[in-house]
Amino acid sequence: MLIVAGNKGVFSLADDGRTGPSFFAGEQVFALAAHGQRVAVAILKKGVRLSEDGGASWRDISTGLPSQDVRSLAFDPHQPERLYAGTEPPAIACHRGAEWSLCGDLMALPESKDWSFPVRPGIPHVRSITVSPVDSHVIYAAIEVGSFLISRDRGMTWSVAEGIGHDLHRTIIHPAKPDRLLVATGMDTGAYRGGKGVYRSEDGGSTWSSANEGLGHRLYAEDAIAFHPQDPATAFLAAADGIPPHWASIIGLATGVMSGNVYFLSPSKFRRRKGADIAIYRTRDAGKNWALVPDTNQQGLFDMVWALESGYADDGSPAVYFATTGGEVRASYDGGDTWRVIAKEMGAITHLHPLH
Repeated sequence: MLIVAGNKGVFSLADDGRTGPSFFAGEQVFALAAHGQRVAVAILKKGVRLSEDGGASWRDISTGLPSQDVRSLAFDPHQPERLYAGTEPPAIACHRGAEWSLCGDLMALPESKDWSFPVRPGIPHVRSITVSPVDSHVIYAAIEVGSFLISRDRGMTWSVAEGIGHDLHRTIIHPAKPDRLLVATGMDTGAYRGGKGVYRSEDGGSTWSSANEGLGHRLYAEDAIAFHPQDPATAFLAAADGIPPHWASIIGLATGVMSGNVYFLSPSKFRRRKGADIAIYRTRDAGKNWALVPDTNQQGLFDMVWALESGYADDGSPAVYFATTGGEVRASYDGGDTWRVIAKEMGAITHLHPLH
């Protein structure tokens, strides 16, 4: 079973295409996290909602957040009652029981003076939070646009990693190789120059190398990256040709700038005939080399892919899923060799996550 978020709301989706009731229709979901039957969503500038029954019911847990503008969420896999939220302006808070508590002071870091965002009003945010699958004290946080942060004391203190890009999006870790990190980034702008695509670390973030071999001209990576659930050498990535201003509609971009939401845009054929030109890639050597997966559009998809996740299907077999702004959800049950559409006409999908 998947939990899915998009412009038709938040709802469950089975591998056979059956859907559950929809919640929060018309709201922009900015972040989604799930662990077991616990699901959390961040709604644009309206805080966080929590479900403890796989999305069947929800409650508002926003009181006490440092900001209602939550941009990232993560459960502690060791203690799933512990939920982390990253906000704009940059702060990280932990919810446990009925209260939120701050995790250190990110803005006290000297590097924070250079953090920014390329769209007015230029305020940076915590784009992603990732808790180590083997040590709950180790947390990674990505500032967009700014620094890759590492904490080894559950967020009380933070250090800044060097050697990685700055338009940081998502970090993934495989439990079988907890020091191996892959980070999806966009394209550095402003004070930062040169970073793009994917970065990899084999030592828990101490050192980094570029991991773009095989991606060709598609070097814009968002949140759509995931390891195979059983193989720490195999990962999947959706990478596009260019940032959204190259292919999104002028109206969508203008509306996003005015509302403070320039994320999760859909391509416009009037801006670029080939749309996002996004494709699904697979690595079998932990990011050293990437290749287009079989059985998908080798020429690139028109619709954007904001959501790609791995996990386990309803029958317990390992699976990889991705969803498009055109409303399709596709699944592979054989490690990415073949793919099938499990749902259509779901609206523009921005997030999905297996419930397991």
